[in-house]
Amino acid sequence: MTSVVQSFLGNNYKTYIVLFLCALIIGIKLGTLVPLLSLILESRGYSNTEIGLNVVAQPLAVILFVRVTPIIIHKIGLAKSIIIAQIFTIILYFTFPIFDTLTSWFIIRFIIGFAGALAWNAFDTWMLSMADDTNRGKIVTIYNTVFVIGFALGPMVLYMTGIEGWLPFVVISALSFAAIIPLVTMEIDDPKLPDKKTLPVLATIIAAPTIFGAAILCGLDDVMFVSFFPIFMIKNQFAQEIALQYVTITLVGGVICQPIIGVMLDKFNKRTLMNSAVIITFICPIIFSFYLDNFYVMAVSCFIWGGAASGLFAISLTMLGERYSASQVAGATAILVMVFECGSLAGPVVGGRVMDMFGPMGFIYTITSFTFLFLLISIYRTIRR
Repeated sequence: MTSVVQSFLGNNYKTYIVLFLCALIIGIKLGTLVPLLSLILESRGYSNTEIGLNVVAQPLAVILFVRVTPIIIHKIGLAKSIIIAQIFTIILYFTFPIFDTLTSWFIIRFIIGFAGALAWNAFDTWMLSMADDTNRGKIVTIYNTVFVIGFALGPMVLYMTGIEGWLPFVVISALSFAAIIPLVTMEIDDPKLPDKKTLPVLATIIAAPTIFGAAILCGLDDVMFVSFFPIFMIKNQFAQEIALQYVTITLVGGVICQPIIGVMLDKFNKRTLMNSAVIITFICPIIFSFYLDNFYVMAVSCFIWGGAASGLFAISLTMLGERYSASQVAGATAILVMVFECGSLAGPVVGGRVMDMFGPMGFIYTITSFTFLFLLISIYRTIRR
């Protein structure tokens, strides 16, 4: 069995397994936390605009500290960066029920955003620094798959804990602690990174607009979906439990489609795959919105939408790994995380406002509009090349 795993993942298979396990646990935690906070605020009567402004605290922290996380990673190492980030979040999750105001939650989420960015930057850097051109697509999509599996389990955890009281926050904190255990107890290689090479943020984004544009779209789509999709469903007369089930269907689509995307990434043109994923991400929400009374159409649309949207990030991360050297990869992934969070910031602010103006359909208008804009950019870049 060990030889099969080693032949599939390579000589660093033990490290990959530990990182995949950590990504799974962190995915469960985030898949529980984000809809939990939105549903609590919605139940208290806050507007979609207010909920959106509260959500942007985390991406705002990432954007402001994009230059800091690579410095920390190069100074203390990849494993220690992840462990320290998780310890901070464990403490902060317990403060949500204590400091129970909109302003307090904004501050707490801002600090969590910085810790999350550090862990995310470390995970991506670790993966890309070990992978090569023969297995990069496979490794990235497995990593993305286990994270999405975790994220898909999040609403199920929330369904069991409910949104009232301390229990959901205790569970989320316990998951953060569980993510640390494999890094501390198992023998894995924590690769030493070469001297950090600074990348200019704006010039780097301009030089690779498709890679970073895809990350922006993924950030917008992800946060809009987990923050406002349950609200969109509830406003269309669906029960909260049914809304969370459709969230799970969408995330399951992301899980099941990942292995297929991984195989295709190592064999086919990545720009063609990206354009296909963007087209699907554009079409599925439109189909979904016209068939709210048809379970089968809704379920299939959610499933395919989830597969394309999650595959989009895997494609952009794989392309990033091909483009940058080991000395640049921490800085490049930090910028990728930053632009992802720019999308995460824009989505709730714009989407929440549009939903307040146009009702629940504002959710569909926001996602499809941003997706169409990126589709034009991606096709233009493909034609130019």
